[in-house]
Amino acid sequence: MYHFNEKRFIKVIDDALGNVSKIEKTVDVLFEKGFKNLFLIGVGGTYSHFLPIQFISGQLSELPVHAVQAAEFVLQGNKQFSADSLCVFCSRSGDTREIVDAIQYCNNAGATTLAFVCHADTPVCMESTHHFVSFAEDDHLAECFYLQLYAFLFRVLMRLGDFPKYETFVEQIHGITPYLIKAKEQTEAMAIELASKHKDTDYHMVIGSGAVWGEAYDYAMCILEEMQWIKTKSIHAGEYFHGTLELTDEDTSMILLYGEDSTRPLMDRVYDFASKITKHIAIFDTKKVELPVDEDFRPFLSPMVIYTMLERFSCHLEKERKHPLTQRRYYRKGGY
Repeated sequence: MYHFNEKRFIKVIDDALGNVSKIEKTVDVLFEKGFKNLFLIGVGGTYSHFLPIQFISGQLSELPVHAVQAAEFVLQGNKQFSADSLCVFCSRSGDTREIVDAIQYCNNAGATTLAFVCHADTPVCMESTHHFVSFAEDDHLAECFYLQLYAFLFRVLMRLGDFPKYETFVEQIHGITPYLIKAKEQTEAMAIELASKHKDTDYHMVIGSGAVWGEAYDYAMCILEEMQWIKTKSIHAGEYFHGTLELTDEDTSMILLYGEDSTRPLMDRVYDFASKITKHIAIFDTKKVELPVDEDFRPFLSPMVIYTMLERFSCHLEKERKHPLTQRRYYRKGGY
């Protein structure tokens, strides 16, 4: 596969899974201490990766889980937030300004802070009450974070009595690596064709629902906009018919992300309408991917699998457009 280092990918997965035991022990300590709710506090991609975690928890538990935007949270606060909140963060760099500020804000309120970060000895590590380090670059970042977030969330829900199959899930997820590689391989031909077709396309709609809505949000903003400078709209399938449908014409590029939860009919409704108008619909569907887990676990893994598949499109788009995914004009350049 083009620009894919399998050994590096395997190490990212292995290192993330290597933190599971530490995550379990930390959750058990926190559970004994007690907390009344979870605040998932992110910005950009990390905020988008928290949306599936909030969605999944809402299907399984009555535990209050709030996914909030870090900068807004620090300025606005939240009446549900208190010293009894458990606040969770992710950061690739370990020095994301908004995340560091939010951790300090939570610490000052007496809340417990817990962070997943890719670099040790960084401000996020030093400021958070608990932290887990597992290295990854942008291309495999979501797999790194999701595997640890799944262990964290499901351990919490297990302790609450809301996820009794936790041990089975963890055992099965440890065999995920070859299946994610296979998902990339079976996406490769489609990714090559799409990248060639869309190398000059200047606008995309990325549509998702349920557990994969966060990945639609992430792919539009953090990949196509930030890394390729392409104007893109992320659209929740349930919202498409309340405005954005009027922008659909025969040349509109639509990227549909299908997960495996109960919201799939929302995606079908979008497809049924849009396929009568536009000639350019691409579908990424996790149902086509073989996974080593029980059927009822598959919807939880859909965000990670979608990210894994989309990475192949990103690589080939970079190649066709001669625009490196690492190229930026403004991001982390100068003060803003």
